[in-house]
Amino acid sequence: MLLLFFISVSIHAETEELQAEAYRTYESVEIDGELTESDWQNATPIRQFIQFEPDAGAPLTEATEVRILYDDKYIYFGFVCSEPDRSKIVANKMRRDTMLWDNDNVFVLLDTYNDRRSGFFFRVNPLGAREDVAIMDSGDSRNENWNAVWNSKGKINGDNWTTEIAIPFSQLRFKKEDTLTWGLNLGRTIQKNQEEGTWAPVPAAYTFQARYRTTHLGELTGLSEISQRRNIEVLPYLLPGIARTEADGTVGVLDLGGDVKVSLTSNLTADLTVNTDFAQVEADREQANLTRFSLFFPEKRQFFLEGAGLFDFGIPRTSFNAPPPLLLFYSRRIGIEEGHAIPILTGGKVTGKVGGFGIGALNVFTDKYAADATENLDAVDVDRTNYSVLRIKRDLFTGSSLGVIGINKQGADAYNRATGIDFIYRPTDKMNFRGLWARTFEPSENQDDLINDHASPGNNISSNETPIGNTNALYFGGNWQSAVARVNASYTDIGEDFNPEVGYVYRTGSRWFRGELRGTPYLHWYGLRRMWIGPELDIVLNSENQLETRTFIWSTWLELETNGWGGLRIYRNFENLAEDFEIREGIIIPKGEYTYNNYSLILNAEGNVFNGRVGFNIGNFYNGTRRGFDIRLDLRLTGRFSLEPRYEFNRVTLPEGTFDTNVFGGRVGYSFSTDLFTKLYVQWNSDRNLITTNFLINYIYQPGSDFYLVFNQTYGTDSMTSGLLDTTLVGKVTYWWNP
Repeated sequence: MLLLFFISVSIHAETEELQAEAYRTYESVEIDGELTESDWQNATPIRQFIQFEPDAGAPLTEATEVRILYDDKYIYFGFVCSEPDRSKIVANKMRRDTMLWDNDNVFVLLDTYNDRRSGFFFRVNPLGAREDVAIMDSGDSRNENWNAVWNSKGKINGDNWTTEIAIPFSQLRFKKEDTLTWGLNLGRTIQKNQEEGTWAPVPAAYTFQARYRTTHLGELTGLSEISQRRNIEVLPYLLPGIARTEADGTVGVLDLGGDVKVSLTSNLTADLTVNTDFAQVEADREQANLTRFSLFFPEKRQFFLEGAGLFDFGIPRTSFNAPPPLLLFYSRRIGIEEGHAIPILTGGKVTGKVGGFGIGALNVFTDKYAADATENLDAVDVDRTNYSVLRIKRDLFTGSSLGVIGINKQGADAYNRATGIDFIYRPTDKMNFRGLWARTFEPSENQDDLINDHASPGNNISSNETPIGNTNALYFGGNWQSAVARVNASYTDIGEDFNPEVGYVYRTGSRWFRGELRGTPYLHWYGLRRMWIGPELDIVLNSENQLETRTFIWSTWLELETNGWGGLRIYRNFENLAEDFEIREGIIIPKGEYTYNNYSLILNAEGNVFNGRVGFNIGNFYNGTRRGFDIRLDLRLTGRFSLEPRYEFNRVTLPEGTFDTNVFGGRVGYSFSTDLFTKLYVQWNSDRNLITTNFLINYIYQPGSDFYLVFNQTYGTDSMTSGLLDTTLVGKVTYWWNP
């Protein structure tokens, strides 16, 4: 970390600012993908696109042209993408919000505050499929579940493909000025060449994340006299349905509720919700847990996703699939308890910017709820509860910030509170430092056991005094990366009594030292494009500074010039179990010290129709062995039909016994158009002895307004709970009204 800090004194070269101009149109623009309106020809074309993959700095190999229009309500982008051989266009997705990185696509990145810190990302493929992402922290934090109300159409022609994009100003947040200047980037992916390029050059060192970098933008000018009227959006819903369980029989369901969005200013928005419902949200992906720690599931509920990046306060993940070591605010703690959905009576949220300050405030009331234990869920009994969060971030320098947060969970006769300070410091675009301090608070009567643990004979400690336990968390880390190498290091200290009940903590009572070094050179020989190679070391001490975990990992990953990649990881593990670990019922790993090795191999192939990934793991596991594999397939015969099965298997053999874990998930989808699709999702987890099915029809009958038909069933698979356990059938209609 000291090495990274001293390197930070290096000079950061500024790139030349690019400018694009939007042309005001007074004619109606039909979003049909054809760019036939005369004002498209009056707008100044943008034709300069530079690769960041695979040949950084070289022009795109196919001509690309973009023009920009706007009127009182919308900003429009028109793309013309040359492709002499239309058979080589990869476009096999139509569903809203599907990830489009493996299709030919174009994107727009708008930094409407023009602060080079946050932005709105819109991506479209040749079939008109839409994807949108909210970006924070210069692209390091992304909310891929964020949804805006916007429109696009694509069309494949003889020697090119075209697309039109219309984004309402009401969906964006920006400063109130007569003449606006926004940050802008535009990009295109040419999948046949595994090629990506942008209008404003971006650093290749960030690989796929480069497209999200808000530190490397041009400027969009020409926007003037944009209406600053107060925008109001109303989204009511009606939900009729039926539900059947063995305990309650068949009961009818009829619900009303909705959301309201009000623009308090042009860059400060209030969201209100009443009787919030999440019937259309897909079930969590099943996971097999072979660790001593709790699993992490991402948030999927739309109300909590709006502006979620501003509430981020925690320690970055060590890898894409790893859980975060700490989140001080984890919205899944609201409205979900032991697997039960707790009714949300009402909630409100204000997010946006005031001057150089990012501001977020949230308040939610949940109803009291009680339910007996079932075959697959524990019993739960909770009182009516209020959740409050206040978050403030101050912009500093270029891409740096200083923030504070306060969180309160208030029940009828108990509370849990947390507060913290965090910072991001970016001395150069290649380097950043992050840090945080946080602390939790609970009623003193909840600390009696803690006081007894820390009290020594003769001490006279009152239960009303400040608790002695360590309720603090501390983190400091740094990262540096270039096109050929990257280094990161961090220190984490989480107290054994740190307890954020509205947060997530992977491991308390630990001090974690972590370092990683990667060589990332481009090869461009023998069919190999790039290599990632190097070591990683993780050392975890307990609260008494005794070694608890040490993991050394050597990674080697190779990316092909054609579609595909593969990697090998070698692990050297040390675990010191302070107490027995019951990994499965009746199978115990005794306390003690364990040293063991294991190996992981992953191979991934990508094609126009078929994507596949297979992984193998083999080696020792504590005082036994582990063997396993996982397979993930993605078959897309056309842009309409998709089949996505996955299967994960592990066999763990220990002196106390042997057990298997099986996790199957299969998703079948069919898109009738970009606004109408259907999906069947089936999962089986042998640990939970459950099969769950989710069938969904979603019809976007007008922008922002949806009809859903949802059919869910759960089946038991063991001898005690075999057969159908519950069934739910609901319809849900939402209507987006923007007066």
